[in-house]
Amino acid sequence: MTIECPIYYEEESAQHWIDAFARQCPHLDVKDWQQIERPEDAHYGIVWRPSAEFFARFPNLKAVLNLGAGVDGILRHPQLPDSVEVIRLENAGMGAQMNEYFAYHVMHYHRHMDRYNTQQDNAQWQVFPGIPAKDFRVGILGLGELGSSVATCLQGLGYTLCGWSRSAKNLDGVKCYAGAEQLDQFLGQVDALCCLLPLTDSTRDILNKDNMSKLPKGAVIINAARGEHLVEEDLVELLNNGHLRGAVVDTLRTEPLPANNPLWKQPGLIITPHCAAQSWLQPSVEQIGNNIDAMLAGQRPSGVVERNRGY
Repeated sequence: MTIECPIYYEEESAQHWIDAFARQCPHLDVKDWQQIERPEDAHYGIVWRPSAEFFARFPNLKAVLNLGAGVDGILRHPQLPDSVEVIRLENAGMGAQMNEYFAYHVMHYHRHMDRYNTQQDNAQWQVFPGIPAKDFRVGILGLGELGSSVATCLQGLGYTLCGWSRSAKNLDGVKCYAGAEQLDQFLGQVDALCCLLPLTDSTRDILNKDNMSKLPKGAVIINAARGEHLVEEDLVELLNNGHLRGAVVDTLRTEPLPANNPLWKQPGLIITPHCAAQSWLQPSVEQIGNNIDAMLAGQRPSGVVERNRGY
């Protein structure tokens, strides 16, 4: 017996996902959400930024399985029923991609590539003194699965690491801080701040003027979490007054960023188009298929979101 599963994919056609499920999970009949003939019988939805119409069409959903790790958009969806479990992708290739993204940008600043790029624009030739990786202090905001993976990667490159999370964590080689009472101490010793936090009510706007000003002068910020973590006008002010040396943002409050937005031309700011880590097709399909199979067997799937925590 096949199980009909509606899929909603906001950005483009979901056909590549449908084809992948047909190859890897033939017992699941994954169809475009508008082509489900008996929506009252659909219990497991596969979604990326679902609409209100999606939830209205399927009144008997037991779970929605997100095609990504971030679930803040689903959790604050006004049409999400309280009875529906939300299940996120736990990795699906995103860990390796985040490692690459943060290692690349941490080294960009550690090795003065931002300064050399500016010199090239001005036809200047000057060598900046190098420092060992252990003397370039990296702080990681968020020590969940992705944050821990990035910490392990950067530790292997020789960087001195500290990390902050809402609740206490213990990671080898990482000096860990937790809770609001230890945030200032954490921020005060960071040369490169890497944000991998989930978006919750307590982390929204955490990269604000007050917190970013507590970083040492000349620090840099790399945010590949959510745009709502960053107060963009505060970042611009701290870049312009020289407190921050530079910043990399992969996520913004408005996406895509309009062509006339002044952030595009902000000195010291690198913008990437929400590409730090993408859900790879094959492992995503495998993980979602395994989770649906677990629920059909009466077992608890992996990646269930705790709504009160937001992740």
